[in-house]
Parts: sequence; structure tokens; C-alpha cells
Amino acid sequence: MPDTDTLIQRYVEGTLTTGEAEELHTLLQSHPELGARLLQHFEMDAMLRATRPLLPETKIIPPALLPKRRFTFATVTSVAAMAACITLLGTWLMNSALDLPSEAEEETTASVAVLTRGVNLEWDSAAVTPGTPLSPGWLKLKSGIAQIEFYQGARVLIEGPADLQLVSSGEATCTRGKLSAQVPPQAKGFRINTPKGTIVDLGTEFGLDVSASNEEVHVFKGEVELHQPAATMKSLKEGQAMAIAGNTAVLPANASSFSSLNEIDARSAMSQRFQFEKWLASNAKLNADSGLRLRFDFQDDEGARSLRNHAKDGSQIEDGSIVGASWTTGRWPGKRALEFRNVSDRVRLYIPGETKSLTMAVWVRVNGLDRSLNSLFMSEGWGDRKTHWQITREGKVRLGVAGGSGAGHVDHDTPVFFTPERFGRWTHLAVVFDPATRQVRHYANGELLTRSDIRDPAPLKIGIAELGNWNDRRSSGGVAIRLLSGAMDEFALWDRALSDAEIAALAK
Repeated sequence: MPDTDTLIQRYVEGTLTTGEAEELHTLLQSHPELGARLLQHFEMDAMLRATRPLLPETKIIPPALLPKRRFTFATVTSVAAMAACITLLGTWLMNSALDLPSEAEEETTASVAVLTRGVNLEWDSAAVTPGTPLSPGWLKLKSGIAQIEFYQGARVLIEGPADLQLVSSGEATCTRGKLSAQVPPQAKGFRINTPKGTIVDLGTEFGLDVSASNEEVHVFKGEVELHQPAATMKSLKEGQAMAIAGNTAVLPANASSFSSLNEIDARSAMSQRFQFEKWLASNAKLNADSGLRLRFDFQDDEGARSLRNHAKDGSQIEDGSIVGASWTTGRWPGKRALEFRNVSDRVRLYIPGETKSLTMAVWVRVNGLDRSLNSLFMSEGWGDRKTHWQITREGKVRLGVAGGSGAGHVDHDTPVFFTPERFGRWTHLAVVFDPATRQVRHYANGELLTRSDIRDPAPLKIGIAELGNWNDRRSSGGVAIRLLSGAMDEFALWDRALSDAEIAALAK
């Protein structure tokens, strides 16, 4: 008979005869330590398979070759159990040898609703802008009207002053103020809690008025259930109203005392028009700003393939050349923007000479971070004090500054800012390179995000640069893709360091 190692090798290869299979089984029963040697052979076989993934898999000995009549039932089950264990171990070893990546963890969000529109919003809580996904917590509106759409489908208008706590995608609590709600059939069961009871909507439209002295619910369409502590549930139908506590007489509903979706449509359009006209009026002053070298307002003709430089002191900087990017709507109706969607899309420009200080500001709408690096404004190529302003795949905003004379570069990063909840919303970004304070400062929506130290305050050399993309000037092979998936509404560049207050004013 062959030796033990030969029997094991033939077993792995699936070439054992019936007699050899019986002999191997007997050896394993009488010498348990041979099991470890068998496992070593399986490990080696698994690694060989990993290096030859296209070759047919090695087959374990076919059942027909295993001894049959001479095995008892206990023998057969022990062999089956051993084979199962070996098979599982072999699978694990092959996966380990192949270093197969585990399924990536999916990103999650805690948000349950979104602020879709707002008119003249002033907040007592943290400021929220339209387009912001909302997580459970309090919204305290000082004045204005806010429209909230819950993920289950209910739409709620709150009128300031009002305090609303988001509980889930189908529930909220109102402790002060007026709200009106539209609840489609898909959101049936939507709940609004108050200090004195709970309203359960059955697919309808209703209004709620919560004051210090009284709470009333008004049903404009459909039906709601009114639940009160230690009281029988009451049903209110279209055209009916009732105090939630105290006098429970049925009253006529009064829709005129609540804001409607039609009203917020008209007021929102008026507010956006006012903001646009205010921006147009401020352009002349901004263009004359000392130190402004480049400003694109993106109000060029829709057929234009260049962006005009409106900076009064920017005569040395020519207009930007649009490549590929297409015109789209900006942050207000009537405001234009450029959208970047393809690897070809970019705006080419040239900043001659050196600059000791630098401030850049942009309105940008990020639709996604599809690449490891996503361009905002980048010097062509890399090296000799060139600058790269971009967003990392993780959502950090980065100003990279190349060293001079072969020195290493420095990346000035913010904490993670662009999470999926911020995608699709207009955001104002600014960055300041300030050698006087030896700091780089990053801003978002007028607020300071982070500051970091400048190790080398030598002047910057921007040269040829691109908005929304990058040409790395490599002479061989392809070009790195750093396309920004999104749109730009406005871009400006100064050769001085703007203050915190000046940045905040730009973001208003």
C-alpha cells in the first residue's frame, strides 16, 4: 500500500481507489494526529487554487469510489462529518488565500424628513436652509414659513414662532405655533403630538394651532382621530374643528387662518426674486473690491462658451474658456450656473505671476463624490508652489500647496463636511492662504470650518488652471480624472486674505 502522505495527496486529488480510501479511513481512526496533516494538504491545495483561479476546481473523491458495504452506519456518518468540516475549512482557506473583499458597509442616514422650502426664515435653533435633510430633534422657528416633507410622504408647513420636534419619518410633536399638514394615502397614520393630545391622520389635510392657552385642530379634507389622555377617541371630519382640551364642542374649520402650499409658493417666488435682485445690485461694489483679480458671475449668455472676468483690477486675467460644461439654473430662478457631468467638462483660465496671499470663494452644488479627488479649482500640473483646491472622496475640503525647489507638498484639510445629506444643495465655500498669520482657513456657508498652520509662506504660482477639472500634463498615458460632479454658480479670487466678516458677507 502507498504511504500515508501519498494516500492524503491522492485523496486531495480525487484519485483514491476504493481500497486506498478504506486504508486512509482506518489510518485516520487509529492515528488522529494525521488529521492535522490532512488539513495542511487542504491549505496548500487552497492556496494553489487561489493562484490558478481559471483552472477547474479540484474535486474530492467521488462518492462512488468510497467503500460502501464494509462501512457501518457510524463509519459513514463520521466520514460525512469529517468531509463537511474539511469542505468548510477548504472554503475558508480559499477565501483567505484569495483575500476576497468583504461586502462594503452601506452608508446610513439618521434623517427622517427634509426642509424643502422656506420664506424669510429666522431660527431660534440652529439655522437650516432649504434642501437640508432633517434628523430627529427640535426645530425652533423664530419667524417665517418652513415646508417640511417627511420621508413617509406627509407635508407640513410651520409658521414662526413655532417649536416642532421631529420624532420619526411618520411622527412629530408640536409644542407651540401653527402648522398645516397634507397627508396623502401613502402616509396614512401620520401623528402629531401636542402637550394635550395626539392627532392621527387618516389621509387628509388639517391645521393645528398650539398656543399657551389653547390647542385646536381644524380638518380641511378627509378625517383625523383625536386621542386625549383618559378620554374616548374622537373623530373629526372635513369642515370640523375642535379644541384638544377643555370645551369639546365641534366648531367650523377655518382654513383662512393657516398658511397653505399655494401661499408658500407665491411668497417663496417673491423672496427668491428679491434675493436675486439684491445680488444683482451688489455686483458693482463687489467687482470694485480691492485685491479682487478674478470674478465669474456666470450670468453670461446661455450660448456663450466663455466666462467674463468682471473684476475691475483683473485686467491681467483673461476670460475663462468653457470646455464641455453646459448651462443650467443657478441658486435662484433667473440665475445661471455651469454643470459638470463628463470627463471633458471644465473652465480653463490663466492666473499669471505670483501671489503672496490668496482667497478663493465659490458657490457649488455637489451631486456626489465619485472619485478620490474632485476638483474645485486646480493649477495645471503639480509642483513649484502650485495650488489644488478640491474635495476628497471622504467629503473633506482640501487646499494642496506644492513645495518649491523640490520640497514636499502640504495638504490643508477640513474635517469631513460633504456627507450625502449635503449633496444636491448650493453651498458657499471659501479658502484663505494668509502668510501674515501663517494660516490656511477654510469656510463653509460663511462659517469657519478649520484653520491650519502654513509651514512655507513663499508666494504661490497658479498659472494655467481649471474650474471643475484638472489637466495633470502627464506626457504618457491617460489623464487623472478629477471631475467635479455638480455645478458652479459663482467664483472669485483675491490676491489678499479676506477676513471672517468679509467671508460671511459673501455667503449671505
